[in-house]
Amino acid sequence: MLSVIVPSYNEELNIENTAKVLSDLFSENNIETELIFVDDGSKDKTYEKICQCAEKYENVKGISFSRNFGKESAMYAGLKASKGDYVCIIDADLQQRPEVVLKML
Repeated sequence: MLSVIVPSYNEELNIENTAKVLSDLFSENNIETELIFVDDGSKDKTYEKICQCAEKYENVKGISFSRNFGKESAMYAGLKASKGDYVCIIDADLQQRPEVVLKML
């Protein structure tokens, strides 16, 4: 299994698209995946969007911080929660192309 950690801070506009793109990509390639979105104390509705995606996609999980601790803490929390044999970290705005994860895997 592949764990994909997605640190998220004020990303409410990106969460749904990111969950769909990643879920579709890995599903199409028959890769068992868990997507761990870590809300790093966002001031918008990021965590609400994560929860909505967790209801829609069974492979989506969410972690919520009480305040902003920084990207490194969000990555660490995702690493601690991950159950995959392989783990990668990707930005919530898909700045890195998710297809590259397939090549790395």
